[in-house]
Amino acid sequence: MLEKTRFFRAENNPSALPKNNAGVFFAGRSNVGKSSVINALCKQKNLARTAKRPGRTRSLNVYEVSYGKWLIDLPGYGFARVSKKEKESWQAMIEGAILGLEGKKRVYIIIDAFVGPTELDLAMAFWLSDNGIDYKIAANKCDKIPSDPNQEKSQILDLSAQKTAEIFKTEKSRIFIVSAREKFGFEPFRKDIADFL
Repeated sequence: MLEKTRFFRAENNPSALPKNNAGVFFAGRSNVGKSSVINALCKQKNLARTAKRPGRTRSLNVYEVSYGKWLIDLPGYGFARVSKKEKESWQAMIEGAILGLEGKKRVYIIIDAFVGPTELDLAMAFWLSDNGIDYKIAANKCDKIPSDPNQEKSQILDLSAQKTAEIFKTEKSRIFIVSAREKFGFEPFRKDIADFL
């Protein structure tokens, strides 16, 4: 289903977006790999533009899975080499997009599996909960989690998912451990999105 996703439009004004049936948002810190995650989910190399410099995504980048069903890449929160005024406009854009979408919606907070959840990630989760928005977590860059000769890799990743769930005070089933770089862990993540849409 996601393999046929195409770029739809970039928009700075959430209210200018047309009506849709369902939307999946990708939120996360600047440079956490949201665009790379979208590319891996859709099995397309250059669907979403990626960059090493934080703050590359400066608008709502909307991708259409099928008519009225969208994936939406949000500007990153946190560090980015832009002015305070522009960061504030991004925040208003993010909140306006999520709250303003009329169809059913879900947010996937993309975190760094090696760094773990930050205060900004937790603040986003709190804001979503406070506004009654369904969300799940995808921990990207799991390839950077150090190996342990006394544990299988699957055990290490399972423990990482458990710790992440505890920090967010949610069920482990709502955590996806992935690596966009190694294309690891995407089948259950992809199915979750496809089932939602």
